[in-house]
Amino acid sequence: MNNNLTLQLFAFDCGSVPKEHYDESIKAITKFASTLKSTGRQQEVVGIRFSADKDIHTEKKPLEKIKMKDFGFTNDGTGACPMLDRTSKLMYDVGVVLRDTPEPERPSQVIMTIIVFGRDNASTHCTYDQLKEMIAHQRDVYSWKFFLMTDFTINMEKLGIAEEDTILIKKSEKDWFKRPFAELGEKIVNILPKN
Repeated sequence: MNNNLTLQLFAFDCGSVPKEHYDESIKAITKFASTLKSTGRQQEVVGIRFSADKDIHTEKKPLEKIKMKDFGFTNDGTGACPMLDRTSKLMYDVGVVLRDTPEPERPSQVIMTIIVFGRDNASTHCTYDQLKEMIAHQRDVYSWKFFLMTDFTINMEKLGIAEEDTILIKKSEKDWFKRPFAELGEKIVNILPKN
């Protein structure tokens, strides 16, 4: 294992982000990335932005090379959320890559953050129970750490993610993203090994 490397995985439902919140979300994500970079810990990112019709991957880039445009937003107005399909595929694909990575090059820590609005309503291949089992397996067998950022508390229960690892997005707040991403950054920094 590479004890100096953390792998960050992000599954981000951007299909429900209203256009008027784009700028604030980009600022919040930029500040969040700066918080992670300031730790000096070597970190790679694999992210997926999912919407109804497509997904965009950021292929395992070092954290310092991630550009916020990689997390571009689209809101097709349908409210369709294929979170279960997209998240399970990301987990599976990364699991295969890690299995095939030579042991000395594998990250010693994997952290996955799922950011979802509402509930999944467009997946066709994966169920809540299946994704919950995948999360439990990766957590219990491979020590992956999971965080959930959501505006719908039932997601926490359905995915088996602990309350202390769940950050609620409150749409009643003027700035939806500032507090949640700051809180997520603090939680992740607290579990990063100190170099």
